[in-house]
Amino acid sequence: MGEIKVSPDYNWFRGTVPLKKIIVDDDDSKIWSLYDAGPRSIRCPLIFLPPVSGTADVFFRQILALTGWGYRVIALQYPVYWDHLEFCDGFRKLLDHLQLDKVHLFGASLGGFLAQKFAEYTHKSPRVHSLILCNSFSDTSIFNQTWTAN
Repeated sequence: MGEIKVSPDYNWFRGTVPLKKIIVDDDDSKIWSLYDAGPRSIRCPLIFLPPVSGTADVFFRQILALTGWGYRVIALQYPVYWDHLEFCDGFRKLLDHLQLDKVHLFGASLGGFLAQKFAEYTHKSPRVHSLILCNSFSDTSIFNQTWTAN
């Protein structure tokens, strides 16, 4: 990301869209970082969930383009949660804090898996208007550690 950080587009983005830090859990060490850009009047924004090694600013080009067309875009960097139910509860609290009842979710890799789990978690009271998945997976059992190879 070295070349990107010196690009005029990235520097303009970082200079105009503030990085917000929000704590919604009782555990003060769980800090959500996010870029929220575009018209606040839009109550169903597009939320980007990054891959496991990504940060919220990996979506800066999408934020610049989509907000230029009038969309509200939020790019997240989520704190460490040790299971998907804990993540879903934290994400629900974040949406409550942001006063968002419905969202469109774009998830890349782990972000896509978490987006699917959140849609499943809220199926009785749907909060996910749509899902866009990129290089995502639906099952993580392959990542379970075992002493033998499959």
